[in-house]
Amino acid sequence: MNDDIIILEKKIDIFNNLYNKYKTMNFVDETDLKEIVCDILGWFEICLKNTHNLNKIERKKISGIRHANNVKKHSKPIFEYTLQTYALFPSEDLFPSENLLPSDFNIFWISLPLDDSKFTYQFNCYKLYFEGQDLYSTINEVFNIIKNHFE
Repeated sequence: MNDDIIILEKKIDIFNNLYNKYKTMNFVDETDLKEIVCDILGWFEICLKNTHNLNKIERKKISGIRHANNVKKHSKPIFEYTLQTYALFPSEDLFPSENLLPSDFNIFWISLPLDDSKFTYQFNCYKLYFEGQDLYSTINEVFNIIKNHFE
């Protein structure tokens, strides 16, 4: 197996672990979250060079994720998150506690600009498949598309 897909799979594992950690620990480290999402988008691009035989919908989803990566390159935000806790606020003598309930934590792709009309197709694919959608499930879906077609 190519090192690139192995590295991407490790990044996906880190992301999934962070997501689950944030969901159960009722906090979010925005810097870590941004770093891993940006890393994954970069590794998607690297691995796409060895990805072949995609169907029409998969190609559209890949075009959409490329739009997010292009916008990210201009240091613009590409996602937002919500965190609502359902437990007592942690304190030093209470935290961590098995009595604390997991939070309602979600990450969503936000509306992104079209900076250049030559990327209209990518922009439209992004709007169709990603804008407002759950980032956790869509990142894992794109990873599976790449992994299943990686040569």
